[in-house]
Order: sequence, then structure tokens, then C-alpha cells
Amino acid sequence: MGKNKTGKYLKYAIGEIVLVVLGILIALQINNWNNQRIENNSDYELINTLIIDLKLKNEEALSDLSYGKSMIQNTENIIDYWSNTKKIDTLNLKYSIDKLGEDSWFYNDKSPVLDGLTSSDLWKRLPDSLIRQIDNVYRVELVHVKTSFEKSVEYATHCKLNFLIPNRLTSPNLNTLEVFSIVSKNDKEFISNLEVFRGGVFRLNGTFGDTSKEIDELIENLNIYQSKMKK
Repeated sequence: MGKNKTGKYLKYAIGEIVLVVLGILIALQINNWNNQRIENNSDYELINTLIIDLKLKNEEALSDLSYGKSMIQNTENIIDYWSNTKKIDTLNLKYSIDKLGEDSWFYNDKSPVLDGLTSSDLWKRLPDSLIRQIDNVYRVELVHVKTSFEKSVEYATHCKLNFLIPNRLTSPNLNTLEVFSIVSKNDKEFISNLEVFRGGVFRLNGTFGDTSKEIDELIENLNIYQSKMKK
């Protein structure tokens, strides 16, 4: 009788231990699953914030590209007219003079979003291909855009100091005929400055186009990576 009771108690105790162990394992599994879910949600939001930041930068690049095309077209008309007639066209003349000395441009390539991403655990888990793409956009392409902006500003300041100010062309009160009178006396110098200016805008536009393309490709790959996180 005693042996039978001992056997039953032993089986009962073993069963209790198994149930407790199973309960602990299930609790750990649920906790791991919950932590993984929280981590995935956090990663998803980080990627989403990065995509939003990239879209904003792409919109800025495309807007600047459109503006650059407009400047090229307006200055090109004056240059072509002078090449054919050796005369200064008054159409968009004052606009071109204003752009020659516009040295207040500024481009901010810094991104708090990138700083937050690179300091997160997600950065260590991202595929190498995505990390290289992100680095290329933020630390190469956008820095290249900033450098191009700085070069344009540098040239505009040079033009202002060496051509516009000496010829009294910085006054906002000058009308088109007054500008035409001054420029006509310095037509070769004006056209030379305008050609260099247009070349700089061409290069800047090329940078905008390349950067926008790289951003589009990165956004596409981030969307693919993000969609896999949902599964």
C-alpha cells in the first residue's frame, strides 16, 4: 500500500514539475514573441521615418532641379541672342543679373533621422546592401549636392564683387532699360559671366538628377525590406 502511494505521489510530483516547466517555457516563448513584436514594430517605424525623410529630400532635389532648368532656359535665351546678333536681349535680363549675384543659397545635408538609425540596434541587423545604399545617399550624394551649392555660392560672390558691384548692377531700383544700358557697355564680360553661371547650374542640375535617382532606388529597396518585416 505504501509503495503504491509513493509511486502515485512520485508520478504526481513529476507531472507537476513537467507542468511547471512547460508553463515556464510557454511564458518565455510568449515573452520572446512579445519582445520580438515590439522590436519589429520599432524597426518598422524607424524604416518608415527614414523613407519619409528621403521623400522630403527627394522633393527638395526635384524642386531645385526644376528651378535650375528655369534659370538655364532664361539665361540661354540671352546667350543665344548675343551669339547671333552681338546684342543684349532685354527679355529676362534683370532676372539674369539678379541670379548672377545670388549667393545666399544654402543646403543642409544633415539628418537627425540617419543619426537615430545608425545609433539603433536595427543598424546592426540591416543587410549590408541596404547599409551601403543608405551611406551612399546620405554621405556621398547629399554631400555632393551641398558641395555643388557651395561652389555656386562661391562663384556668385565672386561675380558680385568683380562684376556687379563695380558696374553698379546690385541696386534693386534699377529698371530693365538702365540695366540694359550698363550691360551693353560691358557685354562680353556679362556674357562670359553668364556662361560660367549657366555651366555651374548645369552641373548642379546633374547632381540633383543623380541624387534623386539614388534616393528613388533606396526608397524602393526600403519598401521591400519593410514589407518583409510584416510577414
